[in-house]
Parts: sequence; structure tokens; C-alpha cells
Amino acid sequence: MGMTLPGGNPADQTLVIYNGVSPNYLETVGTSLLAGRTLRDNDENQILVNKATLDAFEIPLNKAIGSKIIQTYEGEVDEFEIVGVTADYNFASLKEEVKPILLYNENTPGWIILKAETQNYEALLNTLESSWKTINPNTPFVFNFVDKEVEKLYAEEKRLGKISVVFTSLAILISCLGLFGLVSFVAEQKKKEIGIRKVLGASVQNMVRLLTKDFIRLVGIAFIIAAPLAYFIMQNWLQDFPYRINIEWWVFLIAGGAALIITLLTVSFQAIKAAIANPVKSLRTE
Repeated sequence: MGMTLPGGNPADQTLVIYNGVSPNYLETVGTSLLAGRTLRDNDENQILVNKATLDAFEIPLNKAIGSKIIQTYEGEVDEFEIVGVTADYNFASLKEEVKPILLYNENTPGWIILKAETQNYEALLNTLESSWKTINPNTPFVFNFVDKEVEKLYAEEKRLGKISVVFTSLAILISCLGLFGLVSFVAEQKKKEIGIRKVLGASVQNMVRLLTKDFIRLVGIAFIIAAPLAYFIMQNWLQDFPYRINIEWWVFLIAGGAALIITLLTVSFQAIKAAIANPVKSLRTE
């Protein structure tokens, strides 16, 4: 509904979401009060508002209790008194900023929110359905779990996460196979060089370092290219969320370290195999 402060211009209204609740609603959903009290059974024009409502009307928190806001509709004016202020809470997707909302005392609700401390949901639902049919036999008993409803808000993000995991795993697997084949090819190309170096006293560690240094350099170049690109893509995705995390530098450091470890594990197996081979066989004239 569109609302204004007393004496304000009726044409210049602030949109406020309204929701009918019962007095113990805040306790049930776990929302805290910043000031004032909760609703009472005899409240009619008394309301609760969130901090975003105060900000929208530029009402200081210390002057909020007792303040009034009005609704003008088709010449009729309804005045509401603020008796409590709740902390801002997300009642919609995290892709939306917390908007002004007011809670009023609803005497004839069309829905019920229930919090129950039980693991036996089947027995609970059977009891609720029985009670529901006793009170309102002509209306079907339809229920939803709040956590499942919240999950629906982020179905796209969950699907994107699963797709990312699958394709990342495939990319790592293909990269490892390619690395393994490439280091095998390089080892074969440098077979005689490795044999000569071993005859001259080079250690296995030196041989492994000889075969892996170029691959480590390539991983470093890939990291320098990929890190800024990944940061840009993630920042662009996070722009959809008014409330979001900051991407820390150490995340990229861990990713780069993981890529380096995977590369070393993949390359080292074939490199060590080539380094410990009999140099006589490597130098034998074919």
C-alpha cells in the first residue's frame, strides 16, 4: 500500500508491504525487536514496522514508537501507530533489497505458520490435518515447509553450482590426461638427454625438476590470465545480490595452489618414471 506521514502530500506516497500476523509471530519466526513491543490481541491500528520503513520515512529510531503513518485511498484516511520496530529481515529473495514492511494484527488469517520441535513430521502432520478438518472441513489441508520454500528462491543458483562442479571436474580430468600425455611425450623426446645427465651424475630430483619446470611455468601463466577473469565473472554474478560476500585474495591463492599441486601430481609420476629409467637403455643405439 502507498503511505505517507501525517500532513504529507497524498500524491507522494511510499510503497510499504503489509502482512497480517498474530501477536506471537515474531517469536515464531525468530525476528528481534529494535524498539517498542509486539502486537497485542486488542490492537487495531497499531502496527510493527521494520527498520527499512523508518529509513524510507526518515523517522529516527528513538522517535519511532508512537509515530504515525497514514494511508489515503479514495478519499478515506487510515492512520496507523507504530508500537514496535523489528530488525530488517529478508522476507524475499536475497536478490532484492529489504523493503519497508508493516505487520498488523490479523483476526481472520488465511494461513498459519507453525514452529514445532519434533523429528516425527508424519505424526505432526497427521495431527495438524485432523485438527484442520475439525475446524475447517470444507478447505483442503495444504502445507509447505519453510526451508523448502526458501530453497525455491535459489533453485537457479543451486543448479548453477551443480553444473559448475560437473564441468570443473571434467575440465580437471581432461587437463590431467592432457598433461600426462604431454609429459610422456617430452620425456620420450628428452630420453637421451636424461640418460647423459644421469651418467654425468645428475640426481633423480634434478631430472624431475628438468621435466616439470616448463609445466609449472605454464600453470603460472594460466593463473595470471585466469585469476582476473574469474574475479570479473564472480563480481558480475554477485551484483545480482544486494547482500553479498567480498571475494578475498586468498581464494585465488588457494585455487592457484590447488592447480599447482594437481599439476605436480600428474607430471611427477611420469617424470620420476623417466628419471629412474636405466640410462644404458636410453643411450643404446637403435
